[in-house]
Amino acid sequence: MANPFSYGGIVSDRQFCNRVTELRELVRAAKNNERLFIHGERRVGKTSLLKSVMGNLREAGGICFYIDVWKCVDEADFRRVCATALSGYALEKGKGALGKLAGLFSGVTPSFGIDETGKPTVTLVRDRSRPEGPDVEEILRAPGRIRAMEPDKPILVIFDEFQQIREISGLKLEKVLRSVIQEETGVAWFFCGSRATILREMFLKKGSPLFRSSGHYPVGAISLAHWRPFITGEFDRSGKKISPETVRVLVQATGGHPFYTQMLCSALWDISGNTASENDLEAAVSLLLERESGTYATLWNSLPDQPRKMLRAIALEGILLKPTSGVMVRKYGFSSPSTAKSALLYLLKHDHASQDEKGGYHLTDRYLAMWCLRNVAT
Repeated sequence: MANPFSYGGIVSDRQFCNRVTELRELVRAAKNNERLFIHGERRVGKTSLLKSVMGNLREAGGICFYIDVWKCVDEADFRRVCATALSGYALEKGKGALGKLAGLFSGVTPSFGIDETGKPTVTLVRDRSRPEGPDVEEILRAPGRIRAMEPDKPILVIFDEFQQIREISGLKLEKVLRSVIQEETGVAWFFCGSRATILREMFLKKGSPLFRSSGHYPVGAISLAHWRPFITGEFDRSGKKISPETVRVLVQATGGHPFYTQMLCSALWDISGNTASENDLEAAVSLLLERESGTYATLWNSLPDQPRKMLRAIALEGILLKPTSGVMVRKYGFSSPSTAKSALLYLLKHDHASQDEKGGYHLTDRYLAMWCLRNVAT
């Protein structure tokens, strides 16, 4: 039988573990036209969750648009990605699609075709009379126009990896978005991302264009109570067994983070016999660390001295609560609290460390933390 555990991509159906509460709350928020900024660590399953939200909302008759800001390198890219995503509405309408699309944007002519898989596609060609095409605000007001056409259907717009918008335009696009979402109240807007520090600055810092424009919705790790039936069930269905204690140790090692948990489950399933033991689990961890040892050693050697100290401090502490306290400064050899703070900010900026909702800091890559404990924890 094939390995039942999946990681590294979008998961759905049986491979999608728990998130029952989050799914219910986000679907309800979409139906209520709420605005949320949704954040969580990289690979924590935000995109899989959002895709499930879209599936549920569409089953209820809703209209959903998914815009991946990560792929945008400048404002022109952002306009193109948004316009392409929003024009998907016209494709779904079938007959009369050209008229529907023409009502969404001016300055473009739609061209319909078929891709290599046989699915319909749409390309937006700029009119010669308006070579620059529609501006950002006009594009972002398209969901409001769709709302006017479909007054009884909930409409959801999702921006994934939304923090990238600041990289490509500074505050310009945020100001436009603030104006649009304030006026288009009949649409639900979800702003999702993995750079929590930047997102909090965008939505919670006074003076930011999007300050307090959206509710705060964190997506965290999955608890043992939900992992246990999922992991046990997948082992059972594949003809193998795993004890509750082995599951507990496994989830404790990964902190319940979906990507790292599924990755370890996959490795454990591969190397175990009929029953996965704690010895098998230790072997699976060693196998994964061996595969990544070159990457982690390169990272360790590339870090400046003070961030390297802070990386080791976080690995040893597991959760570092007071990184600039006198105790921590002395224990890990920092010259001053300000030096420790600068080292921490370096790790946060480069996504080596993350901060949880309780204020504690941990290493973003759970296996990097394990590697540090085994190799550089003196």
